[in-house]
Amino acid sequence: MKLGMLTACLPDRPLDEIARWAAGAGYEALEVAAWPAIGDRPFTASHLDVAAFGEREADTTRALFDEHGLTLSSLAFYDNNLHPDPAERAAVHAHLAACIDAAALLGCPTVGTFVGRHPGRTVAENLRDAEEIFPPLVERAGEHGVKLIVENCVMEGWHPDGYPGNLAYSPELWEWMFSLGLYLNYDPSHLGWMGIDPVEALRYE
Repeated sequence: MKLGMLTACLPDRPLDEIARWAAGAGYEALEVAAWPAIGDRPFTASHLDVAAFGEREADTTRALFDEHGLTLSSLAFYDNNLHPDPAERAAVHAHLAACIDAAALLGCPTVGTFVGRHPGRTVAENLRDAEEIFPPLVERAGEHGVKLIVENCVMEGWHPDGYPGNLAYSPELWEWMFSLGLYLNYDPSHLGWMGIDPVEALRYE
């Protein structure tokens, strides 16, 4: 296990500066934020432009990580894959696909995302939608040797009534995700926020 950090907490700093600082602070790995650069959005950053990413950009990025002795643990694009607006949903899926392609070029094993939720549809309807949406993305990832990992953040701000906006917040939903070929990017802090023992949750059967 390596000590790492997600670069999204430093949206105004370039990746080379973050890598230099992280290595000096004792970090061993970085999960690199790869949201599209579409303006100021909270908790996001665009440290890799995956929409315009090729072999040259991959070589430069790998050299940066090698220079500082860091591991690129994952690319991060945590957005709503079940967004209620069809155009926005399609844009999210296209960018997620670009993240997969960039991860493959970099030899990065994972891309982090969310399941999301359409607040105007029932949970059952959302799950059925996800069962149609994710298999092609999972297949694309698998063909490139990449895993799609889903963080168990509640994202209550995505639902107008404050219900969970990311259908990946409970052990029952994790089992469902696994059946789709998705993996879990486990963050115990989200369970603590909901009053769930994060250690016991891992023992769920």
